[in-house]
Amino acid sequence: MKPISVTDHLVSNTSFLVEYDKDFYAWKTIPELTETELQAYYPDEGYASHEDRATSLKTALYLWIKNRNIKTKLGWISQHLSKGALLDFGAGNGAFALAAQRQGWDVSVYESTPNASAILQKTALQMVDKNLPPDSYDVITLWHVFEHLNTPLDALTQFYNALKPGGVLVLAVPNIDSWDAKHYTADWAALDVPRHRWHYGKRAIAQLALQTGFELYKIHNMFWDAFYISLLSEQYRKAKAPWANALYKGVCSNLKGWRNKNTSSLTFFLQKPK
Repeated sequence: MKPISVTDHLVSNTSFLVEYDKDFYAWKTIPELTETELQAYYPDEGYASHEDRATSLKTALYLWIKNRNIKTKLGWISQHLSKGALLDFGAGNGAFALAAQRQGWDVSVYESTPNASAILQKTALQMVDKNLPPDSYDVITLWHVFEHLNTPLDALTQFYNALKPGGVLVLAVPNIDSWDAKHYTADWAALDVPRHRWHYGKRAIAQLALQTGFELYKIHNMFWDAFYISLLSEQYRKAKAPWANALYKGVCSNLKGWRNKNTSSLTFFLQKPK
């Protein structure tokens, strides 16, 4: 598979390569950047997952989708467990973690970016460092965070060790095998280079789970993501009617991917054996 040249539309307007890694069945952003180097590619303001107020119609749409998704995510988790110790890894502005806390979860959060960390410090949430204690959590969630991590195998091993036996790791990631990813190719907004270090599909996550001892037992489609990602992608293409196009193509992506669990974004439930 040939590498794809992808532009960073958010910060630098420079190009990066996205190459297929046959060992992981995933695509990787080249060149590799350290966490310190990556900080330069996160904007001081306007990064969606750190926003807590609408500054434009687009951010209003994002926040509306985010709030609907939080309810859905908590519903999914409650099908497995309704209380216990939950770590939200890469918590952003803490919206999901605070919602989980209100439902009775014992919540901790981790965040590496300075802006988001400053927001979290103003909340009542317990912040932890990257060195997670073993056998400590019933649930660990990463909502569109796993694709930001440079070393997925090391990360999954760390999460495996930090979970209690029977604990669940929840990974929500953009799906590079979705209809909208193939439609937009290099303009697919969920590539989000260089912030997204890896780009996964179902086979890649299943392979990583197998290598680290997890059991993949549930996959959920994420309905709303296709519309927001399509809107950004249409804007990258400078389409004349981006909102109308995004609505149509979001519907197409969901229709084509729903039955086979192959929509624009997917949430994977991985369980540590009891």
